[in-house]
Amino acid sequence: MAEPGKKFTILSFVGGGIRGLMSVTILQKLQEKFPGVVDETDLIAGCSTGSIITSELLAGKTAKELVEFFKTGEIKFYDKMNTDPNTPAYDIDEVFGSQLALHPVMKVSELERKVLFVTFNVGGLATSADGVVTPTPWAPVMYTNMAPGMGDVLIAKAATSSGAMPGQLGSYEGNVDGAFLNHDPTVAAIALAVQAGHKLEDITAITIGTGLMYDWIASDTHKWGASQWMSSDGNPFNNTPPFLMNQSTPGPVLDMCLNGTSCNLMPTLASFLLGDRYVNLNPSLPFFIPENTTYPEAIQLLHDKGLAADTSKAEALIKAYWRTSIVVDDPILGSTQPSAARA
Repeated sequence: MAEPGKKFTILSFVGGGIRGLMSVTILQKLQEKFPGVVDETDLIAGCSTGSIITSELLAGKTAKELVEFFKTGEIKFYDKMNTDPNTPAYDIDEVFGSQLALHPVMKVSELERKVLFVTFNVGGLATSADGVVTPTPWAPVMYTNMAPGMGDVLIAKAATSSGAMPGQLGSYEGNVDGAFLNHDPTVAAIALAVQAGHKLEDITAITIGTGLMYDWIASDTHKWGASQWMSSDGNPFNNTPPFLMNQSTPGPVLDMCLNGTSCNLMPTLASFLLGDRYVNLNPSLPFFIPENTTYPEAIQLLHDKGLAADTSKAEALIKAYWRTSIVVDDPILGSTQPSAARA
């Protein structure tokens, strides 16, 4: 059980492919003012590219190093796109290999710090010892060391599974992208903390997003049938971009189901739960930026948006709720001094 009155802090990273560059740029801003913010966070949660960020942070990488990672390694990866819609656009085994190089044999359950990776298993068929074949239904999966039996998996598998978006990548051992659980894992992280015995009033969370890109359907949907909901009607005023890579037409119903990039559902719920102990850092983007874009102008925009993000509310939370090893600028001495903010 949690110690009564002890503060519990969450840092949450959402999905978005290359748009994770904006996330790590925002994190770099926070880390420059509070170098201990990652190390002193109680629970780090990730979904998709947010899980890759989480995995890299677990391996000791700084936000500055991750900015360079997105600008080089991720661009190099996304430049190798396969355009055949009948096969994955990218090789999931390459992702797993890179994650295995970071965490060769370590399981989620063996980590000293608390983590959460979200994914979704598509199910299948299982054969019993006496030869009976039964279906295994699909189900959301949380790989975490905060609950018994949920962390007996390699970190490499957890991170890879969380980012296995259909169309972009093949599934990994039946697991697909965490967006099918929640594109934003913050509410799941809060629920885990409560389940572990932490009172809601002791929990604080900061979510770092990959950009809000609003969608809408301008067409009159009153008489839409299955084909329009699946493939739209060609109205140029609709704003539902193809969600999956190599998808030939928009799929409005898919965009609505996986709405984490285009509305604030999870941030709204998190703010209902935590009130002013929750901050969502997720600047709006002026247009849709695909998860695998490598255009220099888009990359620069993501970086600039991260640099320009208003982090003042997050900084106030860190000063109030994070631990004492974090340092802040001293207005009198003009240097950094330990903060005694954390109880």
